[in-house]
Amino acid sequence: MDKLNDNVFAGLFGTTETKIRKRAGLLIDSIDLRFRRIKGIERDNLILSALKKIHATELKNAGAHRATDWEDGWRENLNEFIQSGYDPEKLVPKYVKKNVPIKLNREYILPVQPDFVYWYMQIFRAWLFQEFLADCKSVYEFGCGTGHNLIHLAELYPDKKLYGLDWVKSSQEIIRVIAEQMGLNLMGGNFNFFDPDKTLTFDPDSAVLTFGALEQVGPKHDRYINFLLEKKPKICVDVIGIQELYDEAYLLDYISLLYHHRRNYLNGYLTRLRELEVVGKIEILKTHHQLFGNPYDDPHSYVVWKPR
Repeated sequence: MDKLNDNVFAGLFGTTETKIRKRAGLLIDSIDLRFRRIKGIERDNLILSALKKIHATELKNAGAHRATDWEDGWRENLNEFIQSGYDPEKLVPKYVKKNVPIKLNREYILPVQPDFVYWYMQIFRAWLFQEFLADCKSVYEFGCGTGHNLIHLAELYPDKKLYGLDWVKSSQEIIRVIAEQMGLNLMGGNFNFFDPDKTLTFDPDSAVLTFGALEQVGPKHDRYINFLLEKKPKICVDVIGIQELYDEAYLLDYISLLYHHRRNYLNGYLTRLRELEVVGKIEILKTHHQLFGNPYDDPHSYVVWKPR
């Protein structure tokens, strides 16, 4: 039985053991992070299942046409949040699964802890937010969904002004209820990656965060990038599966690329950022392929950049 430790997390996040220990050490020590490696026929079956899902006719593509699906999904979280007496755990998105195989460092594993994915995300966010958002006075999360990232941010930095923006009304209602019931320094609003609101203004020393949201835009990211180039936030942090970071020499990376193409997920975003860096319009501060995810892709890679 293996176990995640500071050294493994440092490699996964692209940082040092010292920073992991400082920013998430107590959390790591409090969780059962043991797992077993999946091998042989069990591994083959997972690969076969992933390939069958990729070729399944009922698999939905990302895109603007999915707005109704997200409206309904976040509405379900909102209703459960209210019915529970405002329990923040009810805002964890349904796609954060329990008792499921995980892809870790290009292998499949099965954790002991049923909520392994949830706790892994808690550790990652504790490091990520302190690494890149500590010096910003305000944070705007675009595609904020249920607001669960913003709650975590508010716990770390109660004095920061936080903004949760999304393209569907149920998300905006969640943000309003969170702010009212939990007393957070949080405001909500509408934002559509496909048609950014150019009247939106940023506070001084503000950061932009996307966390698993940009996948929906597929190749249609130019309007969003141009919006940020015009508004010039202090820093932009995008956590997402990044096609350019997969290596086709590895089987599981190749499967992830097939999955990304099949679902019309974010495509060409990092390439466009690199082009803009060459001509001096932005600076890319860090890019990292985080080798952690579900059997289909690695959704926690990240790119951190800023307009010039």
